[in-house]
Amino acid sequence: MNPLEIPGPRLRRMGETRPVPGEAAVLEGWLHSRRLVLLKTLLTRAERTPLPAPAAGALRAHWALLEDAEQLDPAAARRALGSPAAGNWLAHALAAPPGEDFAAAVADLGALAAVVALATGADFRLDLPVSAGRLTLPGLGAYLCAAPRVRVAAHGGTVTFAPPDGAPNSLARGALLRHEVPPAGPWRPLNRLPGGRAVLDDRDPHLAREEGRTGLAGLLPTTVTAPGEAREWRELWTRALALLRDADPERAAEVAALVRTVVPVRWKPDGRASATRLAAPWAVLTTLPESPEEMAEVLVHEVQHSKLAVLGGVVRLDHESAEAVYRVGWRSDPRPLGAVVQGTYAHLALADLWGRLADRTAAPAAERAAARRRAADYRTQVDHALFLLMGSGQLTRQGTEFVEGMRRRHERLGSPGGPAVRAAEHTDRGDPAGNAEIAADRLTNGHFG
Repeated sequence: MNPLEIPGPRLRRMGETRPVPGEAAVLEGWLHSRRLVLLKTLLTRAERTPLPAPAAGALRAHWALLEDAEQLDPAAARRALGSPAAGNWLAHALAAPPGEDFAAAVADLGALAAVVALATGADFRLDLPVSAGRLTLPGLGAYLCAAPRVRVAAHGGTVTFAPPDGAPNSLARGALLRHEVPPAGPWRPLNRLPGGRAVLDDRDPHLAREEGRTGLAGLLPTTVTAPGEAREWRELWTRALALLRDADPERAAEVAALVRTVVPVRWKPDGRASATRLAAPWAVLTTLPESPEEMAEVLVHEVQHSKLAVLGGVVRLDHESAEAVYRVGWRSDPRPLGAVVQGTYAHLALADLWGRLADRTAAPAAERAAARRRAADYRTQVDHALFLLMGSGQLTRQGTEFVEGMRRRHERLGSPGGPAVRAAEHTDRGDPAGNAEIAADRLTNGHFG
């Protein structure tokens, strides 16, 4: 895909990390263009690969359904194809080795085509493969079935799942798309998170296949099974959004609009961390946060990674070199320049976030003081990273514009250790209620970026 020529002023605005009116639509448009390129790349590979006749015929049918659904409702098709689950499947299929693995990966296009058709209102009938006792419709849920295949048919407002040797199960199309829980039956929807369009996705089969410390930076997808666990996630999400609305309404609106899935993961014993897959923007992979403040930080941090992942798919920001690595304040290992750009962008947003949390007049004084110190810590880290980036000589012209936007925002946030920070430190020493600041000071900095 040829790089876009994005005007300098827009790149500088994006570099500031602040939500910009209309930016979400632009980002989703760029992501859709990238997804179409990858889909066509996959189709070209499939056409040049000797597939079994049934697999080749199914691929043609699934591709035709995608095209028909897109013509029926382009906007709905774009939203469905822009889901993190679609990105995970594409990454898995494009990386699959030739032979049976590639044929099996291509077969999963049928489930994605079904999801797009459901979203656009298209009617269809497909026989889809079942894996490990379930047919997963990415981003929607799973149909439990012991048979090797199940027929999925959509007509008007009804969707029917029909295994070969069992009773069919019908659901309302709208209820399925809204992730409503049916009163009975084998359909298991994903848990919807209130206040946005996000779901708690613990069933993405293509993400699960990335298990191992090399696949997801050591994070392992986990299933929500314990009673009340999904409720705990929903409550943390709700309280984090409320906290963001109180401190930064624009940022809260951005998180609610952009985050599509929250993926529960586990890390080392009792470890807390979060990450974003560049192939699947708008998904937040995270261990269970311990507080609304930590959840808010995770969401803001990973949204920035998603935004930059989309931008990096259409614009080259740096001339990365395998030999050139840099040390930054938030990681113990040396990082290539592209990772430094990613981390600086996310940590700049966190400096902004904690500064705004510190300005909440209703918050206790000790919490505000701790938030000021945390903001100062992030500003210090970003200050050093910006110095590395601007002196690297590896930024492209557009990368230089983007980093200039970060520099401007950092400058407006104030210098680390400035008067406000020193005043906060003075207040802390005289505050008898020092315990209130401990929770904020222990918030995770284990973001993979």
